[in-house]
Amino acid sequence: MARLRALTGDSQISYAKLVADTHNALGFGMLGRRREKVARWETQGVPPDRNTQLAIAHIHQVPWEEVESLGWPGWLRLGTAAPPRAARSRTPRTNALALPSEEEQPGLRPGLPHLSVSGKAVPLLVQQILATLANPSLSRPSTRDGRCVTPDTVALIETRAESLHALLSTTNPVDLYHVVRTELNLVIELLARTNCDRSTRRRLLLVASRSATLCAVITGTLGEINRAEQYRLTATRAAASANSRLRACVCLADLALSHIEAGDPADAFSLISAARATLPDPPPSVQALLYAREARAHGRRGQLLASRRAMDNASDAMTRSSNKEPLLHRTIDETWLSTTLARVWLDLRQPKLALEQLAPLLEDNATPHSFTQPPLLIARALLDAVDAQLTLGDVESAIRTAIRCTELFGKMPTGLCHQYRRRFLPHLEVPAVRDLFDHWSATGEQAAFDSLPSALS
Repeated sequence: MARLRALTGDSQISYAKLVADTHNALGFGMLGRRREKVARWETQGVPPDRNTQLAIAHIHQVPWEEVESLGWPGWLRLGTAAPPRAARSRTPRTNALALPSEEEQPGLRPGLPHLSVSGKAVPLLVQQILATLANPSLSRPSTRDGRCVTPDTVALIETRAESLHALLSTTNPVDLYHVVRTELNLVIELLARTNCDRSTRRRLLLVASRSATLCAVITGTLGEINRAEQYRLTATRAAASANSRLRACVCLADLALSHIEAGDPADAFSLISAARATLPDPPPSVQALLYAREARAHGRRGQLLASRRAMDNASDAMTRSSNKEPLLHRTIDETWLSTTLARVWLDLRQPKLALEQLAPLLEDNATPHSFTQPPLLIARALLDAVDAQLTLGDVESAIRTAIRCTELFGKMPTGLCHQYRRRFLPHLEVPAVRDLFDHWSATGEQAAFDSLPSALS
């Protein structure tokens, strides 16, 4: 507790005020602002009540489900630095950097992932997508002010979108997310409020789909499963409205990934089947994507033989892919396939086979420039390596792998920090693990995702 307070630069009295303000902002009511309370928490072993703990967790970016499961003081190890006191004093309370609200931090909500579209809603979504592809409506009624989007404007937007995708390999993913989200909002605004011909509108819809997909990649990799699903829904609907069967197929496969990550393989199979119905004869790289999603869904069900068949099919399809195919899913390559298959083996409880797939990432001479995948996706793959190593009881190797991930960023995004910390919590008796936690707490970066753009209808 004292360590977390020290990270904010607060005295006991100013920290008590911060906790009280947060407690009230979260709807828990007024709380006394007394230094003695903080002193009791830090030195006398007196735990705060449940709501006060949730307020403290909110300040330090700890998911509420971790508070419930780990209890006091175990969950404090997950805490990261809050905005420093000096910054808070200059920032209004309504500013998200000073006090993120629940709406702006969905990853801090209690409970397991709850997807927007699941169960009986999935067939309805599939019907909607297929109907839109069969009868696309690319025209819009004239707006009151008669504003028009010219082809030159769309070309500029397309160029900006392409540049943002390229930045995933070189830019902090949280910073990139905010920029891409702003661009996505702009495109959605143009689609809703301006006039354009069918061709121009289709180009804007495709930009929206690609931008929403990039937002999904970033948020999903940082642990925001619910938010990633919503972006994937937007990407899928935009692709269908643009009458792009190829892009809709890829987006449906990505949407299936959300259901796999949320532990819902049955809905994932439905979405993979829909993707195949959308594009019966996809190019080899997309075939590899679909088979890989199938392998993961079977793996979540523990179906070894079906998973192996799907993995073999994915590998065969990848060998038939070429650089001449449309660049629809920028991360599909041999490295991507290896990391995906590693996750399948983890689901099947085969950690040694998972590490075989991840071996190139763990070589001593490997650097961020050694890989074709962006650092964010390499970091997520290294997390799978940590899972495999810890399952095998090799804590020392897992620590080295976590350090390698940290070196990819300098300041690792908070979403990744939480995922790595959860893996190492049972090993806090190891001094090197405690050192790693202290480093993350001091340098962890707050990933404050703001509200989601309105979904395309």
